[in-house]
This record gives sequence, C-alpha cells and structure tokens, in this order.
Amino acid sequence: MRMLTQVVDSIALWMHRLSGLLLILMMAVVVVDVATRSLYAISDGRVDLTFLGGIELVSFGLLFCILFALPHCVDKGQVVVDLFTQNISKVTQKLVSGIYILGFSALGLAMSGRFFHAYESALTTQETSQDLLLPLADIYLVVVVATFCLGLRSLLVGINGLISAVSAVWHADGYRSAKINAQVQEGEVL
Repeated sequence: MRMLTQVVDSIALWMHRLSGLLLILMMAVVVVDVATRSLYAISDGRVDLTFLGGIELVSFGLLFCILFALPHCVDKGQVVVDLFTQNISKVTQKLVSGIYILGFSALGLAMSGRFFHAYESALTTQETSQDLLLPLADIYLVVVVATFCLGLRSLLVGINGLISAVSAVWHADGYRSAKINAQVQEGEVL
C-alpha cells in the first residue's frame, strides 16, 4: 500500500507541475490574443495576426489546469474552520478529515465514470470542438485519467488518514492499559 501511495503521489506531483505550466501557457495565449486583436484594431484591419480558437485554448487549458492540480492538493488545500474544530480532539479531527477526503474520492471516481461515458459517445460520433476541430474523445480521455487520479489519490489519502486516526486511538488505549497495568502491579489500583 505504501508503494502504491508513493507512485500515486509522484504522479499527482507531476500533474501539479504540468498544471502550473498550463496556467502559464494559458496566460500567454490570452496576452497574444489581446495583443493581436489590439494591433488589428489600431491598424484598421491592415495588420491581421489574429487567430481562431483562442477562447477554446483557454477554456481547455483551464479545464486541464484545474483537473491536474486537484489530485496533488486534495490533502494540502483544505480549509479548516477553527471555530468548529478547536474543541475537537486531534483523533476526531483526523477521522473527520479522512471521511471528508473519501468524499472527494467518490466525487473523482463518479466524474471519471461520467466522462468515460462521454468519451465513448464522442468516440462513436466523432464529435469535434467548435473552432479548432479537436476530437472531443481525446479531450475526454485526458479528463477521465485526471479525474481517476483525483479519485484514486483521494481514496488513498482518506484511507491513510483513517488508519492514522484509528492507530492513534489504539496507541492511546494501549498507553492507558499499560499505565493501568503498571498501577495494578504497584498496588495503587485494586
């Protein structure tokens, strides 16, 4: 299980880095698109360097940027409201966090299944994007992989969180039992 977790963690880290690169490329597309449209307007149409598909590139870039960043951030980017958690023990916080992250697993795996159906449909119909005529089946397949990684990493992180919470309870119970046994042996508790 530890080796699987390490492999999935390293894949999620590489996806996170790719997400950062996509964000930079997406910003570059926006800058170039705005600059070429401005140049076209300033020159009254004499200089036309505009290109089709800028909006599609940005929308697909945003989709992949978010989906590639989520698997790595699932255990790091959760907002904890101290007002609700300040009076809860650490063990209970770990249990709640583990269950909460298992919800992300269900979400990621459900999205993966739904996009797999969309992939099959787009493969059958040979559907393409509007401006760039990119095959949507290929795009949906990348989305399936990204959402499956989200579901798998969330599942592993949630299970590890629950295991650490349960082991903390067991260690605490073991410590208490050892302390009581020591007291009984010394004759303090009868």
